[in-house]
Amino acid sequence: MGFIQKIKKVLLEISGYLILLIQQIPALGVYVGVMTLPLFVFLFLLFSQLPLNFITEIAGFFLVSFLSLGGIIANILVISGLILAIYSIAYLHRHKNEGLVTTGPYRYIRHPQYTGFLLFTLGLTGLSYWFLSITFGMGWLSREATILLWFGQLAAYIILALLEDHHLAKEFGETFTTYKSQVPSLIPIGRTSRLDIPISIGIFSLLVIGAIMLQMIGIGGPTFG
Repeated sequence: MGFIQKIKKVLLEISGYLILLIQQIPALGVYVGVMTLPLFVFLFLLFSQLPLNFITEIAGFFLVSFLSLGGIIANILVISGLILAIYSIAYLHRHKNEGLVTTGPYRYIRHPQYTGFLLFTLGLTGLSYWFLSITFGMGWLSREATILLWFGQLAAYIILALLEDHHLAKEFGETFTTYKSQVPSLIPIGRTSRLDIPISIGIFSLLVIGAIMLQMIGIGGPTFG
């Protein structure tokens, strides 16, 4: 069974589980579906360009990626981002009946799950840039298109964060207004302001540029035929 077929099988199994989850918890199911849609679109577009019989090379690619500083940092972003996203979603689900959740990871940023997704995919973007370089451009996405794909996902999560803020403001009123004035949206730096989103975009942009520069340092390493 090829790599893409295995991914499809796993996605079908996950979809079956999500259908049961949505039937039991309608509101949560819709929220999780909308929240993870940009992530799944990103992952589908990123990995659909790989050849069907590429599973062994992919395993080797991840092993080799740990041999460079850029690869190590990218993998740390992948792992830490995934942990943050899963923990934030689980924490929100556990405390959702308590009203506006402002504790745990939500004490530091209003949308830690989105930050987790962005860090996770930022690491994947850096690794993909390196991978496309050492395989001489293998894949239908170019290195530049891969970076633009990540920025498209960033835009999607910023829009979702703004929509979520609007919904929470209507639901919790002054409580959320106070919370929003004290806790930034995506980056745990200082208090929020009108520049909150532009600052987040700027910091994430610097992070992705740094990730790409680190990967460029390691491009002269092992190559895949």
